[in-house]
Amino acid sequence: MSMQIKEISAGNLADLFSPCAECIYWEAPERFGLNEHGQPKGEAETTSLIKRDWFTKTIKVIGCTGMILYAQREAAGYAQFAPPHLLEAIAEYSNHISPPDPDGMVISCLYIKPEYQRQGLGSVLLHAIVEKLRMEGYPIVQTYARDDSSNNCSGPTEFYLQNGFSVIESRQWEQAAFSLLSLKLID
Repeated sequence: MSMQIKEISAGNLADLFSPCAECIYWEAPERFGLNEHGQPKGEAETTSLIKRDWFTKTIKVIGCTGMILYAQREAAGYAQFAPPHLLEAIAEYSNHISPPDPDGMVISCLYIKPEYQRQGLGSVLLHAIVEKLRMEGYPIVQTYARDDSSNNCSGPTEFYLQNGFSVIESRQWEQAAFSLLSLKLID
């Protein structure tokens, strides 16, 4: 299978696919979710604009903040990462688990389309992120992952453990179990 990983830029941001293109959970949690009628709070066009605006601003501040994995020239995977202070939803996680290292990067999303899952593409994308952040001099990369399900923006805890991350803290939060996981990039 031919594969390519590209940093997210203005030129390929349109390649983001659903549900990632419309998800603003980390960027604008107050606008994410369902209203009292069970309908999405924002229209797909509005949430896509919020996402595009977040990427545009964040790329200007830190440079690379996400990657798209292409398989057979189709966008098959997506990852987003940023310093904790640029991800609004971090505050809620910090209240329930532990706060991430302020000097590191947090992987907020890592998603592989269902038809491409179980082929090792998630690990390929994760390793590309780790190498990019290591080369840029970040001391640590972290993520909040779900212990009891793969239904989570960044994926399941087990995935990160299999890729060298270690658990900093685990906690039950509402009806789910989450962990803050960490990988040192610089010794």
